[in-house]
Amino acid sequence: MRNFTKPLAALLLGFVYTAQAQTTQTVEDDFEGNGTITNWYGDDCGLDTDKANPVAEGDNTSATVLEYSDTGGQYANVQFTVPAKFNLSETHTFSLRIYVPSEGLTGSQNNQVSLKLQNADLGESWTTQSEIIKDISLDSWQTVTFDFANDEYVNFDPTSPAPTLRSDFDKVVLQVNGEDNNDHVLAYVDDFLWDGTLTITDDGGDDGGNGGEDDGDEGDGELDSIPMHDEFKYLVWSDEFDGDGALDPEKWHHQTQLPEGGSWFNGEIQHYTNRTENSYQADGNLNLVLKRENFTDQGQTKTFTSARLNSKFAFTYGRVEVRAILPEGVGTWPAIWMLGKNINEAGAYWQEQGFGTTTWPACCEIDIMEHWGDNQDFVQAA
Repeated sequence: MRNFTKPLAALLLGFVYTAQAQTTQTVEDDFEGNGTITNWYGDDCGLDTDKANPVAEGDNTSATVLEYSDTGGQYANVQFTVPAKFNLSETHTFSLRIYVPSEGLTGSQNNQVSLKLQNADLGESWTTQSEIIKDISLDSWQTVTFDFANDEYVNFDPTSPAPTLRSDFDKVVLQVNGEDNNDHVLAYVDDFLWDGTLTITDDGGDDGGNGGEDDGDEGDGELDSIPMHDEFKYLVWSDEFDGDGALDPEKWHHQTQLPEGGSWFNGEIQHYTNRTENSYQADGNLNLVLKRENFTDQGQTKTFTSARLNSKFAFTYGRVEVRAILPEGVGTWPAIWMLGKNINEAGAYWQEQGFGTTTWPACCEIDIMEHWGDNQDFVQAA
């Protein structure tokens, strides 16, 4: 549930103007230390990116490979994200080597490997996916290619355009022998490659990150204790949450109005409220609190409550800095994100101020932080 519970501290915003530079990067991994993919992740699946090649012969004599170990995960897969969107208009082929030992399988699933492209900006990124499935042989190394211009593909959303016409993919998912089953799969992958290069745009400098402790603003309008570029040092809006009880109504708006249909987006099952039981400040912290309770509002009774806040400050350029402590537990989905103030979302602050002219996602979105309670060690920004 997005924004289920989210203790926060020290929200700081500062304007900054930056020059942009571009770099290029390949997308490849030979699992010998020469790749560009550094964030492989096993989703309900065992993963070892430094596994000794168990069959160093024939088509693949390399020393180390990726081990994929599905011990019954219903949707087990391995995945990674890239720092820029794929451009598939001209370079649209992915390839890999794979070895699946027959003794590592249970059940009677079709022997196959699928490659899925998704938009990692969304929590339910699978809803954006385009997938190619290829049959494989057992007990031998083989090279498999996935050509999103010429191979048969399946879009999860059948109304989505062809993959080569899209520019939202930045996540790759590999899955062996399908999903929605509890069979075991042991597989080995090597020499992953995309035949294109990413174009990465940065701000022309380092990320200006917090290199030390923040002692807070002393009232001079500068963040003296945080190393950063000169462009980042002028504080224009902040909340240190130094009060007690209710939040500052000059800075925060509680978004409580249910969307059309009576439930929040993404299958969330809570009511957002403006009560201090769900959001309050104390000891220099903002606390957003999940409560399990029956709560009726707008003719709808739900069994959880939480809080969803909109800032009453908008800006075009700048730097946002947040310190947050995250919850744990399946069902939580805390998020800190920015939207264009032109979003026409019912009950949102800027909608009520007359700026709501554009639907999501055309209003644009930047995710500062998202976290899923069933994946405790993974935090994403986009």
